[in-house]
Amino acid sequence: MALLAYLPHLLYSTALTSIAMHHLFQRKALEADRAHVAAQLSILEDLRTRLSAGGEPVPDERELDRLWRLARSHDVWLARAEAAARERAQREGAGVGTRSGVGEKDAIGWKEVLLGKRFDSARTEELDRKDLERVRKEVEGEGES
Repeated sequence: MALLAYLPHLLYSTALTSIAMHHLFQRKALEADRAHVAAQLSILEDLRTRLSAGGEPVPDERELDRLWRLARSHDVWLARAEAAARERAQREGAGVGTRSGVGEKDAIGWKEVLLGKRFDSARTEELDRKDLERVRKEVEGEGES
């Protein structure tokens, strides 16, 4: 009987601890992703300056390939490919139907509530495309000067 009096407090404390741990994990993952993106940008900008500078010798194909692999060596690329494959499989298998007028992107399940937001490959690809266009414009602007 005494245990039942403390049951709500036990559940609330467990839920708050779970949310706090999830928040901490997400914050650390975001910091790691930012550091990796900064490293990728540093590698690619250095490669761009080396290729556009006339004074330094152009690195050989082997070194260019190594730098490119180094810039792509993160799970983001693998996660993006897996998310795209899962989306294709869901579209082909599930059809176009939605439940209760809510689109599939708007539906939030308990798994997402407790474990966090799904990986959005379309948004990541859009940001990558914009970054590539910005770098291309910078290189073309330097080439014209």
